[in-house]
Amino acid sequence: MSDNESSTSDEGLIVGVCVVGFHHTRGPEVEYWIGENGKDMSTRWPNLPFQSLPDGSHSHEEDYSYFTLIYEPTPDEPDKEKTTYFGISCNRQIRTTELVVKAADVTRSTVQKSVVVVARKPIFGPIREKLAVVTRAYFLQANFEDRTIIKNLYDNLVQLFHSGICEADLYNGMTLRELVHRFSWKTLVLFKALILEPKILFFGSNTELLCSSQFSLVSLIPGLIEHLQDCASPAMDSYERSVQKSTSLRSSDRASLLAFMGLPLQVFGKGGMFNPYTPLQQLETLTSEDTKFYLIGSTNSLLLSQKHKFADILVNVDDNTVEILNPDLEAPLHLTTNDRRWIDGIAKAVNESWTDDGDGNSASVMFVGSEDYIRWQFEDYIMALLSSVKYDQFLQKYGNPPPPEVLLPTIEGNPVTEFNLDFVFRWKRTNNYKIFQSNTDEELFDVVEPRHSYGGGLSLEDVQRKVAQQMQNLAPAREALAKTFVTGGQKVSTAFGNFWSEIESMREKERMRKEVQKKEQKKKAAAAAAAEAEEDRKDAGSPGSGSTISSKRSQHITVSDPSYLTSWSRWAADKRRQAFGSTRSTSSSKLSYKTSSSSTTKPSETRVADAPLSRKRSQSSDPASSTEQATTPSPAALESEFEEISLSASRSKSPDSEHSSLDPPEEDDDDHDNIDDDDDDDDEHTYTPISSDDINPWKGIQQQ
Repeated sequence: MSDNESSTSDEGLIVGVCVVGFHHTRGPEVEYWIGENGKDMSTRWPNLPFQSLPDGSHSHEEDYSYFTLIYEPTPDEPDKEKTTYFGISCNRQIRTTELVVKAADVTRSTVQKSVVVVARKPIFGPIREKLAVVTRAYFLQANFEDRTIIKNLYDNLVQLFHSGICEADLYNGMTLRELVHRFSWKTLVLFKALILEPKILFFGSNTELLCSSQFSLVSLIPGLIEHLQDCASPAMDSYERSVQKSTSLRSSDRASLLAFMGLPLQVFGKGGMFNPYTPLQQLETLTSEDTKFYLIGSTNSLLLSQKHKFADILVNVDDNTVEILNPDLEAPLHLTTNDRRWIDGIAKAVNESWTDDGDGNSASVMFVGSEDYIRWQFEDYIMALLSSVKYDQFLQKYGNPPPPEVLLPTIEGNPVTEFNLDFVFRWKRTNNYKIFQSNTDEELFDVVEPRHSYGGGLSLEDVQRKVAQQMQNLAPAREALAKTFVTGGQKVSTAFGNFWSEIESMREKERMRKEVQKKEQKKKAAAAAAAEAEEDRKDAGSPGSGSTISSKRSQHITVSDPSYLTSWSRWAADKRRQAFGSTRSTSSSKLSYKTSSSSTTKPSETRVADAPLSRKRSQSSDPASSTEQATTPSPAALESEFEEISLSASRSKSPDSEHSSLDPPEEDDDDHDNIDDDDDDDDEHTYTPISSDDINPWKGIQQQ
């Protein structure tokens, strides 16, 4: 390294200026340094060359990188404290053939270099303007050995910031309007996520846009951009150790008001880290146990491919998306209705004043929609949040519900609910909340009203804006959704068609199966009928065939069978006609009717008696009896006998009966003997025998 010249000056904002080149064998390295007291401080930051020449910078004609550096004082600097420095680089490239003076170690077709400025404050806006001009001039001279212009840049910056800076210098060059224009309502999601201290990873191919978006987000927390002394390392916590509780308030002094409200919220304290551009050489720091949360940026797709390992929230500035990778953050980062209405109003003001000429911060922009307007809106929002949290603690202190006399007359209910209770509960577990709680008054709500910045009822305009926004967000997905519906409809139609085809096939198989069963049943019935007929035919020729057939058939016919009752009715009717229409006269014969042999038979054992209606000759030895006239039974007696027989038949259902209840009545052997033995009275008595057909109750069933 040559020409290590420096301008003698007191310690100021500018630490030094250097030139970083890319060597074809050694990679990025510092080629020249100019700084305070002639000391080369670049050796303290081994990652500075990689931060000033980002991955993928060779694909751009000109690009900028913002990064942080850890300053650790040496033993000969006991009065200094470990803190954070800020670097900004402008990198360009030139063809080797265009060089006027070509170094001996130049072997590639292009030469890539960057000019870097290191400062104690993130004053990137004013520095960037001068850095851009000097870097272009340095490349135009086509002689990198002449570094006079680099020395002049350092002297000019030292002189420019010798008298200090104001707050406006820190916000100069921010792309806050572009951040809101790109991410719309998701800007508030990122703002609230930053307060919850998660691991946030910004990814993009444009390094300047990547870095400036992060600084713009940080600037939304009032006063934080001025207190980033601990952001370069998770081990630093000088702000937490030095901050003191404000005991006075000057309402006309904004700085006094911010201090009294506990601002800024130190989201990069112990365990936190902020580095707008982080090279792969710092991955070890990201995975360290000391690193609990961070806000970093990268252009290397390696981190994107391992996003679940390195990030809770992924922000892609190339396609303007915010992806919440940690499920535990979904509920806390959900925007309430008032949150969404509030940020939609800001986004609408920015978009209405936005121009497509690339100059989003044009001087023609009015206050509404400007960067100052956005910053003031977020300042009111966070003050209302802090005041509402304090008011919630006050209400809990006095019980639930608290006494009416302790409530603010202009506040209804608990306003903290308008900021999402899940968000508030998770915020109370962060380190920045601990610092806020220990350094603020318990009754901040007496200074700032605890009310959401966009409180009130839901208007028709709010609904229309929300619907329009949702439709706009859904527009890119309409075509894919339509294709999905078409494909899904075809699949559903095919599935239903196959389903009904299977149903019809099953129905046809069932119908054929039933037809086969019916045919088999018919065949079995026909075979059974034929076998029964054959058996009846064989039994008809044998003695007592009628009784045998009736006995067999009675096993298959129940009393409730209509054919059974019809047969008995026909049989009784025939007997009645024979009785009433007969003119025969006998002297001693009479009709006798036998019933069941035992009158004590249980109802379940009752059966039809084996004594049908028959004629018997009287066995009287009285000669006078032989001259008695045969008497005919009266109709009432026959009717009574028929009812008794029918009643006995209806009760004979028990399978425990000695004989089937449907067995046809049999003749008494004793009666037959009496009839056969008394042949001498044949001349005096007329007896008409009854055939088996006359008393067979199954005759009607056989005919049917």
